[in-house]
Amino acid sequence: MSAPQLVMSLLLAASAPTEGPRELDAALQALSEGDFESALSHVEVGLRKTRDEAHIARLQLVRGEAYAALRQYTQMEAAFAQALESDPDVRLDPERVQPTVVTLFEQLRERLRGELSIEVEPSGAELRLDGQPLGQAPWRGPVPIGTHTLEVGSGTTTLQVKVRPGRTEQVHIVLAPTTPEGTSISGLAFGAQARAVLGLSPLSGVGMEAGVRLAGTYVHGELNATAGRRFGASARLGAQAPELVGPLTFFLSLDAYALGGPVLFGGGLSAGASLPLSTRVDLFVELSGRWLPASASYGTTHLLGTSGLRFTPGR
Repeated sequence: MSAPQLVMSLLLAASAPTEGPRELDAALQALSEGDFESALSHVEVGLRKTRDEAHIARLQLVRGEAYAALRQYTQMEAAFAQALESDPDVRLDPERVQPTVVTLFEQLRERLRGELSIEVEPSGAELRLDGQPLGQAPWRGPVPIGTHTLEVGSGTTTLQVKVRPGRTEQVHIVLAPTTPEGTSISGLAFGAQARAVLGLSPLSGVGMEAGVRLAGTYVHGELNATAGRRFGASARLGAQAPELVGPLTFFLSLDAYALGGPVLFGGGLSAGASLPLSTRVDLFVELSGRWLPASASYGTTHLLGTSGLRFTPGR
């Protein structure tokens, strides 16, 4: 290509975007004068000279209006469909266009569907489209055409998605790392325990525990000073699961014990259930199996039933 030809091509390309609006104005003028054939001719010229989707959509609307005036309804619907394909949000001017044509156009918009494909990392996030529950990611399905508001998660991520007729709009979202609900420490949880003996137990008495909530699970570490037939202490490390059966939760812990006079060390395993009495107070019961070295006063194995209250100020 010679230099003059190259310059001419560049000039033509630069002037092309202005041809669409110019032909659109001419088509609207012809339409207002009742010269529908001339309006269609200007639309054809404008479509050849523009690639702007907004201008294409408006030109197709004028074409549909002209066909409606000519009572060529099949061609009218085809032109309106092409307008919505270029811009699914385009609308007719109800102050200029006959109400019947506007109604036909809006009915066509309601019938047309596109497809929305949503992938979220990590998966499983709750989705809402225009305020309505959509399901969990990943999700794929048909939706009305147009611009929609997509909410991902608990409203933390919101974006606009434009769905075109007959096409699949793919959305891929990577959520920023956040601390999942319940994983942060909610403060110390204290429990005052009133112990009731079901079997022979050297560790009956009262005690205190301290713990934190982690990932929705109450993880507790206890240091109990007990008073009973002999003074002693126990250290426990355990976990309480989220609600499993109604309001009931269950917990399991590994225990270590020390008794005084003479000093005896041992271990054990405890399991129990907890029932909330209020937002901060739980009633719990547990059964513990404890193993201590045999002595003149105590056997090797002991069984203890415990009931008490657990107070959680951090809830």
